[in-house]
Amino acid sequence: MRIVTIGGLILIIHILQSTLFNLIRINNIAPNFFVMIIVSFSLLRGSKEGAIMGLFAGILYDLSFGTTVGFAFSYMILGFLCGRLTPNFYRENFILPFVCTFLGDLFINSFIVIALILRGETNIIYFFKEIIVPEIIYTNALTIFVYQISYKINLKIEQVEKRTRNIF
Repeated sequence: MRIVTIGGLILIIHILQSTLFNLIRINNIAPNFFVMIIVSFSLLRGSKEGAIMGLFAGILYDLSFGTTVGFAFSYMILGFLCGRLTPNFYRENFILPFVCTFLGDLFINSFIVIALILRGETNIIYFFKEIIVPEIIYTNALTIFVYQISYKINLKIEQVEKRTRNIF
């Protein structure tokens, strides 16, 4: 149940990221829903599931949008690091998802900046000012909604898991 739900969620986010979410662009900047969903489920489910979710979301991203490869690795690291905070985190607290999404989006975008530097792009300040900072702000603005939805989905998953364990 859990694997199917989370796998389906990754696939749905991927499809929406490439189609419907393009309609909510502001100044040609779209929020990064992969970062939001990976951070949310990593905080709710732990580092192992966060890393696995990040890996598969990153593979999907690399195969579909990948102008630069390596998102599978960076999303996996993001999921693992955010999941390490799970034991010290109250799930009802909405501040940590904001902080982790901010740092996570900055982390993911730093890989893009490194790729641009390696390709010889010299206008890094432009990318930070015009693309990366607005994307981080936009992604963080939507984090509360995505975290609340993720929290409810996780509660349903845990209820189903608890019922199936209590059968025996």
